[in-house]
Amino acid sequence: MRVDSNTIRIGIAFWTRYSTVSVRNLSTALFILHNDPENFASRYINVDTPRGESLMALTDAVKQVLSIVDVVSEYVPLDKLHTRSPEAPCPFHEERTPSFKLNLESDTWRCFGACGEGGDIFSFVMRADGIPFAEALDKLCDQAGIERRPRTDSNEERRPTKTERESVYDLNALAADYWHKQLRGEGGTIAREYLESRGIDIAAAQRWGIGYAPSGASSLLHFLAANKVPKSATAHSGLLTKPEHGSWRDMFTNRIMFALRDRNGDIIGFGGRAMDDSEAKYINTSETHYFQKSELVYGLDRAADAISTTGRAVIVEGYMDVITAHEHGFRNVVACMGTAVTRQQLAAIATALPHDAKPARQVVMCLDNDNAGVNATLNSLGVAFNQFTSANDSSSSPVDIRVARPVSSGDGAPKDPDEAIRQDPQAWWRSIETPAEAYEFAFESRLNVSTVDDAITAAMPFVGRVPPNTVAARRRIEWMSEKVGIRYDDLLDLLIQKRRDQSAGQTKNRSRRGPARRNSAMPPNQRLEQQNLRFKPYELVLAACLVQHETALDYVPNLNPDHFESSELGAIVEHVLRYASLQEAARAAAMDDSIDVLYAELMQHPIEVEPVGESDETGDLSKVVTASAKLVKQNHLRRRKVEESEIFKQDEVLSNDERLEEMLQQAKINNRQLSELAAS
Repeated sequence: MRVDSNTIRIGIAFWTRYSTVSVRNLSTALFILHNDPENFASRYINVDTPRGESLMALTDAVKQVLSIVDVVSEYVPLDKLHTRSPEAPCPFHEERTPSFKLNLESDTWRCFGACGEGGDIFSFVMRADGIPFAEALDKLCDQAGIERRPRTDSNEERRPTKTERESVYDLNALAADYWHKQLRGEGGTIAREYLESRGIDIAAAQRWGIGYAPSGASSLLHFLAANKVPKSATAHSGLLTKPEHGSWRDMFTNRIMFALRDRNGDIIGFGGRAMDDSEAKYINTSETHYFQKSELVYGLDRAADAISTTGRAVIVEGYMDVITAHEHGFRNVVACMGTAVTRQQLAAIATALPHDAKPARQVVMCLDNDNAGVNATLNSLGVAFNQFTSANDSSSSPVDIRVARPVSSGDGAPKDPDEAIRQDPQAWWRSIETPAEAYEFAFESRLNVSTVDDAITAAMPFVGRVPPNTVAARRRIEWMSEKVGIRYDDLLDLLIQKRRDQSAGQTKNRSRRGPARRNSAMPPNQRLEQQNLRFKPYELVLAACLVQHETALDYVPNLNPDHFESSELGAIVEHVLRYASLQEAARAAAMDDSIDVLYAELMQHPIEVEPVGESDETGDLSKVVTASAKLVKQNHLRRRKVEESEIFKQDEVLSNDERLEEMLQQAKINNRQLSELAAS
């Protein structure tokens, strides 16, 4: 974008004033500056935010809660959610081949097709809804559950106050009590019989806030009116509904009612189960300021302590699964609303997990075992791996993602958790105690219904680095080879080819990412030899040292990936630096598919060095790494000098005294650094 001097001046003043704000919000600040530069200072620097926070602090808070996937998936269906670059057809123009891609590392989006647009969650909502930044901020604050100070303009919708929220919670509690009394009464006979057939007696129903909404359009409406509750207040809670050409009526009729509580135990909404097949099986309270389906974890208010104590959270699919588990003593079981687990729900569960590895932190998926349940589990696994292995996860120890092995009936049919627990609680718990790893579940679930090739493809996101450089990764490949009777080496070649094909497909439509990828038909070592034609030898050696030896980073504490002339090798080094503190499984899951093949080949690149003892800093590895890093820095500075010489020729620089002085000072710094490197 092009901005004038006034925009730059305001931007620098703004950024200096709020220099403690996360740098990742710089793009948001520049976007606002670009769209409204003249009014930026008065409109946004003193924006009315809670607790006197700055605008950027507020946008930072929103980004801590909402990812780019959370926002974009509300508008378009995303493919490849298990990768670091989900994609979809661009929502801003017509196209057949998806060119709209998300970057989970930076939480940004970009279209590599006709429109070429890109940005963060705020710019996406502004573009998608055709609204200004202030409205996009309000909308995303609502979605993130972040309160803002009420606006003074009475014509604009404001967020509810604490008193108003508590009023709705009290109203929901009143409705839950009314529906429970209806369950106990004569009209609730069929509902009671159904619950008893599922192992839920009236005492358990009371503990869990289960009731019965009678038939008829105004049962609850009349009850609330008798208790002098205004219909307008009830409407805010989603208990009543009003058709466009009708009068107020009950939202729920002739349904078994489940109270939905937040982490604090407040009733924020309801789920209603139909008594027959004439209506939708389940309906929920409409989305409100108080109830967001994508964020709710059913049973977390009761399960949090057990999850913290055991270090394990078990995720099931429905209300009855949770209730049955808890009633049988399994207290660390929760359910996520919807067919698949969301990032917000996993984040809520993570807050209940212990903060250290004693006991180990584990999430076990135990969704239904029908085809829909298996697909939901596969989708949820991808979301969970992104959630718990990303750079944004602040967890102090990794989270192990597993899948419970199904409990089968006598005829071999898998049972849902509710049925399995009621029939044989210990058998169900053994399935939780010995869960499958993610790659095992993905591989076996596809192998049962499809081809070996499809099974390998499904398992690939959870296998780890290929070729493997750890015992665990090799064990995963050996397990798959034994399952299908394929030689280990043949399966490894197939995995490498699949990774290579995926990388080639993802780089096909990218506008710029360095030279074209090498010929995949060549053997790895031969391809690396060919790379010397386009990679500087010292850059190649340094990258290989960093990939193969964890101690190599100790010798280059100030290494900058941007100094590499090769953007591909620079991306490898950036990955090594960013994920150096993570364990192997997390580093592998965080690998960008576009560099995965090159990373694997660097693992095989011959380097005639050996890491030496910690007390000896003059070993071969130290010498090679420091010498290569020195050459990388020198080459970077020389390229800068060439670039500067071209810039100095431009008329706009020569005619601008301040710009010329700035360039001269930078040239002096570069020359001094080159001299120091030459002398070292």
